[in-house]
Amino acid sequence: MTLEQWAAAGVVLGAILSALTLAVTVSRPLRRLARQNEEFRQDWYGVPARPGHDAVPGVPERLRRIETELHPDGCGTLRDAVNDAERRLKDVESRLDDHLRAQSGRTPGR
Repeated sequence: MTLEQWAAAGVVLGAILSALTLAVTVSRPLRRLARQNEEFRQDWYGVPARPGHDAVPGVPERLRRIETELHPDGCGTLRDAVNDAERRLKDVESRLDDHLRAQSGRTPGR
């Protein structure tokens, strides 16, 4: 093999090694980005049940569940509980006001 052939082989080998180095350097961030994209998709769309793991609902389903809790339906939603607590608090306030008025109408020593 002549010197020129060795030089050409060296150039080709250098080009191949440079291409491999570039491919590895670029592929790492791309793999990380692909993994992050997959994690986001699983969070957003949810994950179906599989042996040993329960299903994980996605964001739209979770938002629907939360939204249903914000509207009264008479069946125990969070809004129903807040409305009931507010009604009972107003009842206690009213009874306390009545009691205080009755107490203030008494004369001392009776």
